Amino acid sequence: MTMVKIILLLLAPLGMAAASTDCPGVLSLDGSSACGQSCGTKLLQDLCIHVMVWGGVDMSRSQKEGATGYVILAARFAVESMDATRLAARNQLSQNTSLSGQERDAYEGCLNDYAAARSSINHVAKEMLPNCRFVGVADEFARGVKSLESCWIRLMRPPLKSTPLYDLVWADRYKLLLIHMLDSKLLGI
Repeated sequence: MTMVKIILLLLAPLGMAAASTDCPGVLSLDGSSACGQSCGTKLLQDLCIHVMVWGGVDMSRSQKEGATGYVILAARFAVESMDATRLAARNQLSQNTSLSGQERDAYEGCLNDYAAARSSINHVAKEMLPNCRFVGVADEFARGVKSLESCWIRLMRPPLKSTPLYDLVWADRYKLLLIHMLDSKLLGI
C-alpha cells in the first residue's frame, strides 16, 4: 500500500460534526463565514473549507455553530494528519532499507517531535477548548508548533528536503497555521 493511500485512509471523513461547544462570549457563525473571516489566503480558505466538510459541517449560511467548535474541529483534523505523518515516518523506518543514516536519524527525531506536537494539540482539542478553558491555550498551542518546527528544521537540510516526509510535515504546518488563524480571529486567543 502506498504512503498516499495510507494517508487518505487515515484522513477519511469520520462523520465528526463541529463540536457543539457554546462557550460564553464566543460568537456563532456559519462555516463559510468562519473560514472567510479567519483565513487571508485562498490556500488557507480552501484548507479551512476542506476541514469543515471533512468534519461534517453543514456549510449553508443558515447553519450556525459556536466558533469554538470550528477551532476544535481544525485541531482534531491536525491531530489526524499528524498521526498519518507519524505512521508514514514509522513505515519508512521499518520498510525502506535504502534510507541513509542521516535520513534515519531525522525520521526518528521527527517521531519524537511529532509525539510532543500531537500531545499538545490533542490537549487543546480534547480538554481545553471543549471545557472553554482559553487560558493557556496559546502556550499549549505554541508548544505543539515548536515541536513540529523541530521536525521541520531536521528536514530542511538537503538531501532530506526531497524525502516524502518533507511534504507531509509542510502540510501539517499549514494545518497548525489554520488552527492559529481560527483561534486568533474567532476566539481572540
